[in-house]
Amino acid sequence: MFFSLAWLTLTLSLGVWWWILGFRQAKTISEISLSSERQWELNRVNRMLQLEGSFFLSMLTLGGVTLAVLSYRDHKRSKLIADFFSTVTHEMKTPIASLQLQIEVLLEDTKNPELKRKLTKIWKENQRIESQMGNAFYLASLMQGEALYLETLTLQELKDSYSHHEPDLVWDVSIALTKKVHIDKKAFFAMLKNLSDNAKRHGKASVIKLIVKGDKNKICFIMEDNGSGFLGNKKFLTQPFLRHSKTSGSGIGLYIVKKLMEKMKGNLEFPDSPYGFLVKLCLNEVE
Repeated sequence: MFFSLAWLTLTLSLGVWWWILGFRQAKTISEISLSSERQWELNRVNRMLQLEGSFFLSMLTLGGVTLAVLSYRDHKRSKLIADFFSTVTHEMKTPIASLQLQIEVLLEDTKNPELKRKLTKIWKENQRIESQMGNAFYLASLMQGEALYLETLTLQELKDSYSHHEPDLVWDVSIALTKKVHIDKKAFFAMLKNLSDNAKRHGKASVIKLIVKGDKNKICFIMEDNGSGFLGNKKFLTQPFLRHSKTSGSGIGLYIVKKLMEKMKGNLEFPDSPYGFLVKLCLNEVE
């Protein structure tokens, strides 16, 4: 929309400038001419320039207004889609969490191996749905330009809180747990969950480790797995809706991770690894 308005302003300015220049040239020439016949001819050219200039400016204005209206309609449509995603994901969170809890209760109570296998499969699929709904929620938030809830937390607080949700993730912290980062805890946990799910689903990883270490004035979280890794071009990994293979996802997950890291003044990297796959998330350390 802003591009359309800028284009409209530029074209109108050029049109007005062209019209005024032609009009002034014709007027100047007519003033210094001595012949009455030549004077009449120049007046005719002057009127023709005025007519053509008026028509040209009218067409430019009409086209610019049409473009601005279409751009505004596109903007409203995009906002409606973003609002729809945000509302749907918010409304779906409660039933999905309830379903997850009921499946976990059934898994604990059942002794039948075949039934347990089926329930485990349902549990994993439900987790996948929850992860995709989370991606849709954050994508809608990013589209609307919503701000994150940033707070200063110690590494100990982060570790304790995330270990409660994902007890299987191994934390390897080589720096003091009292060090602090300015972070949106909910968004950060969503990123770790996203990366962990990608490692399991696409890399077939069975062991995932989160290495936390210092790097000058930054604190880096490096997620390492023992999966099959990635053989493609890593610079395209964060491009949305770009599939790298038949089994790869939509690319939305890593795109969201990158954008969330940018909002937290951090950066995302994919270091080379002799095995598995590495993802490096670095945030500024808070003194």
